[in-house]
Amino acid sequence: MNKRYVVGLTIIAVCGAVAAVAFRGSVTPYVSIAQAKGLDRSCQVMGEIDKDQVRYDHANGTLHFSIVDQEGHMMPVAYQGVTPGNFDQAKDVVCRGRFEHGTFVAEQLLVKCPSKYQGLEEAEEENPHASPAVSDSV
Repeated sequence: MNKRYVVGLTIIAVCGAVAAVAFRGSVTPYVSIAQAKGLDRSCQVMGEIDKDQVRYDHANGTLHFSIVDQEGHMMPVAYQGVTPGNFDQAKDVVCRGRFEHGTFVAEQLLVKCPSKYQGLEEAEEENPHASPAVSDSV
């Protein structure tokens, strides 16, 4: 084989390996609470917010709460930062972070708020072929 082809294929193989490692490191898998407790890397966990466990520590700007998954496992969560605007209305939350010293330390929160879309879903169920309402007011 020509020396140029060998060098070219080697460069392509190295770039492919680097891209695969970088992609694998950037993927954050969804796991259960039980699995999150055993991982030593970042992951995503979804659960229902236990409203009785929610408190905000103003001294260090940390939101503390617990989530419960579908299997009934509970996990305390700590999130440092601004509380999402609709957190108090949300039922479920996706927490991205890692489990450390008995608490899931969330780097990011994604709240799920079904009540926001409830009116639209009910209207579609009543008349699924209706077009969206358009206001004529000026």
